[in-house]
Amino acid sequence: MNKDWHAVYDALHRVYSDNSYSNLAINEALREHNVSSQGFVRVMVKGVIRDTILLDYNIGRFAKNGIKGINNKNLIILRMGMYAISKMKSVPAYAAVNEAVSLAGKVSPGAKGFINGLLRAFERDGSSLITPDTSDILEELSYKYSFPYHLVRFLAKQYGENEIEGIINGLYEIPELNIRVNSIMCERKELLHRLNDRGLRVHENPLAKNGIIIEDGAILSTPEYSSGMFTVQSTSSLRSVELLNPHSGDKVLDICAAPGGKTSAIAELMKDSGEIIACDIHEHRVELIKELSSRLGLSCIETITMDATRYDDMLAEKFDKVLADVPCSGLGVIAGKPELKLRVDLNAFPGLYEIQYSILRNAFMYLKYGGELVYSTCTINKRENEQIVSRLCNSFENASIVEYNSILPYNKQVGFYYCKISKCNNL
Repeated sequence: MNKDWHAVYDALHRVYSDNSYSNLAINEALREHNVSSQGFVRVMVKGVIRDTILLDYNIGRFAKNGIKGINNKNLIILRMGMYAISKMKSVPAYAAVNEAVSLAGKVSPGAKGFINGLLRAFERDGSSLITPDTSDILEELSYKYSFPYHLVRFLAKQYGENEIEGIINGLYEIPELNIRVNSIMCERKELLHRLNDRGLRVHENPLAKNGIIIEDGAILSTPEYSSGMFTVQSTSSLRSVELLNPHSGDKVLDICAAPGGKTSAIAELMKDSGEIIACDIHEHRVELIKELSSRLGLSCIETITMDATRYDDMLAEKFDKVLADVPCSGLGVIAGKPELKLRVDLNAFPGLYEIQYSILRNAFMYLKYGGELVYSTCTINKRENEQIVSRLCNSFENASIVEYNSILPYNKQVGFYYCKISKCNNL
């Protein structure tokens, strides 16, 4: 059996059965299997997750009793086979069927005949994933882009039916990969030259002064990565840090800092001069901040394990700048983490709103008079964004919005929201 297919299966099983995140599941599977193509594994895992709802509908067309009677192991194999047949041009249909049947022989031997028969029936039918006939525009989008119907409807209520397909399509397309140049170590032009010399296809990011877009190439295996010359960070995320605009010598609080991407970006903008307190509620995630800081050669970052929802009067009015990148639903980054759309629980959102507001409120109280904070999320849910900021401004007369931006997931950008808020002198 092809080890690549077994690695894909193991990663998908972790995502579907153990609620693992796809990136972690892929990396774990790659460590366990001596695969011939890591790229194949990554593409297939993400693709199957991305198209789960549409794949399940089409599997149900050929299964006698629909998908309800198919156990999880067999369903994963069928999703893999059907995805390879319909979407992976590099895999001939007969090879996809053979690999799926071979995989079944390893993990679910009794289902070999069933899987073979269903996939061959799909191939004879034209090998195309189809959507059901419906007069409901939102239901059509749900199947077309493999998005839960309740999530499509939720976003449509906020953005309208004219806008919703563009948003859902943006959350379906694979986002571009951006890296952030470590300006402490090198300039963007130098790093571009180095990466070009290594055969990677790269170009300047026009939206971020320290950003480089990676068009193609194994960027994380380069010496430049291991030596700390850059780290991966989305364009939208980097723009939020640039809006904070910290200066050398500032005292800065990153209140929800792990795994440290924004913290380290702040340190680089400060030329590693000043003081940054980086906090997270989990000790193991605080360690991620330390590891990243060490790789990037940054020394001005101090880490603290802290629950950001609990007010600490020892921090009151201590900071020139505060970044509050709060826990959120992650709706803006579904394109890169497609498993998120399969797990959205709208009933849990109200509790999330309270967490976000309590963190923002504390962040504002930790800010010096005359200081500025940036509130940011990687979601496009207005109730987590504009409404939380509005609530703060209604609670504090000296809170004033300086600038904000709601980035919708167009042009392969991740969805993101950030708002700069100033703390005026006592009124």
